[in-house]
Amino acid sequence: MRYIQKVQPPQFFIEDTLNLESWSSYFSHKKHKLKEHLLEHEQNYLCCYCESKISSDTNSSHVEHIRPKGHDKYPHLTFEYHNLAVSCNGTCQNLPNDSTIHNCGHIKSNEYDENLFLNPVELEDIRDYFEYDIDEGKIEASAKNEQKASYMIDTLRLNDGGLTKAREKALENFIEKMKKIEANLRREEIKKILKEEKLEQISFFEI
Repeated sequence: MRYIQKVQPPQFFIEDTLNLESWSSYFSHKKHKLKEHLLEHEQNYLCCYCESKISSDTNSSHVEHIRPKGHDKYPHLTFEYHNLAVSCNGTCQNLPNDSTIHNCGHIKSNEYDENLFLNPVELEDIRDYFEYDIDEGKIEASAKNEQKASYMIDTLRLNDGGLTKAREKALENFIEKMKKIEANLRREEIKKILKEEKLEQISFFEI
């Protein structure tokens, strides 16, 4: 998972949500505009949880309330901009003809333990909680805090629905790209690419 640096709420969001009392009253075309803004300016078109490449299309993603907006959870944060991110719909790594929701925001639903949840818009070192199993493509808990990391992996099902294969493929592509760079420049180029935070599935990669 990656840290998402939030920007100030755009003026259109402030105006569009003024005096709204429920999420359902927020028109879909306005939600789409918000999604596009979040993806372009904050997330580099990557899911806030699994880092899969996504678009603002309804079939690809949804606006995620990191702290759930349910009446028994955090309804007062329904239109709190810093509580909003874009999650994939849990199907972006599915095989053809598989419409099952496997992971991320829709699977998480109203689950949120304040003592365990690693919030990607609050923790700048969030990637340090996870490690990558290069043999199986799985995300695992690091020694930083195994309980919290395991909670996130289980809650979001970060090793389900084709994500392991997607990570393996992403790493293969990354390595092939690095092979084309002169050895003496390779390490600095890797640092540069990782810093840009634009490639999917590689925040686990350490140098």
